[in-house]
Amino acid sequence: MNERDLFEKTNSRTLSGAYCFAGSEELTKQQAVDRIVALLDPGFADLNLKRLKAPEPLLLLDALRSVPVFDQICVTIVTDFSDDELYTGLEKLRALDTLFLSQDAITIFLKRGAARDSAFVKLFKGKDRFVSFDPLDEDRAIRMCMRVCAARNVRLDRVEALHLVSMVGTDAYRLQNEVGKLCDYVGANGTVTDAVIGTVVTPSVEFEIFPMLNALLAGNKKVAMRQLSEALKDRSENTLGIASFLEGRLKSMLIAKELLEEKRPRPEIIKAIGGSPKAAEMTLKNAQKFSVDRLRTAVAAFAQINADLKRGLLDEENGLILAIYRSF
Repeated sequence: MNERDLFEKTNSRTLSGAYCFAGSEELTKQQAVDRIVALLDPGFADLNLKRLKAPEPLLLLDALRSVPVFDQICVTIVTDFSDDELYTGLEKLRALDTLFLSQDAITIFLKRGAARDSAFVKLFKGKDRFVSFDPLDEDRAIRMCMRVCAARNVRLDRVEALHLVSMVGTDAYRLQNEVGKLCDYVGANGTVTDAVIGTVVTPSVEFEIFPMLNALLAGNKKVAMRQLSEALKDRSENTLGIASFLEGRLKSMLIAKELLEEKRPRPEIIKAIGGSPKAAEMTLKNAQKFSVDRLRTAVAAFAQINADLKRGLLDEENGLILAIYRSF
């Protein structure tokens, strides 16, 4: 089941039985849970909502057999559970089918992060009751920003939404926070412009460092170091964040270069790089400027920063500068 199908079933109140939610996009996952909980009659929600943390199979079985009190449905949220222990326990009780039988009880098994392909997860996938909340792509991020603004009677056109996403990234939590700041700034019936975005939004480290990375890749080390100096002056607390970003880009370039040398198809390489298609294409283009050995040396140089810090050999800023000189 995808997120859209879940949303439609929630709105039409046709959910019943158990579902498993997983995936790295925690905000949209929690919003889906909140929408389901909102189906309960507020006057009797305390009687019809249970939250179970790492329940024993017998306790879970009792919850699965719950009946609503003065309402049409009841809801149980299960967290911090072991796939294997629950599956084995319910199997011994011959109660696996009980997960999906109830017509007036909804049970959500809520997992943090991506789910491994356990027997428990396979059971839900086989019943089309597994929902993976994956990271937003650029288009979904844009639509989310526009939807949040519209709900607050604020105008955000697609061009400006793209500008916002390019500055912040596609993390749903960060985007929601920044959109909230924009809506507060312009007020109801206001319009979000590029100028407003530039004034209000706190850009991601990636957005600030991209010009520096492009200068390094173009061989303009003097320009790049001047940009780095400005970035460190404004946001010194993010020195390791800058290093992590550069290391991640170099790792992606190394993956691309190795796959290029293996003569893998371009679509396969783009998929292996990950991220937005535009960023992946740029990574692939930049990877062709370097040898595999040079990229491996660069990745190792940035990985060395933390080791040098722990040994007290360098501070964060000098470690970052040294890694740049070793790499470019």
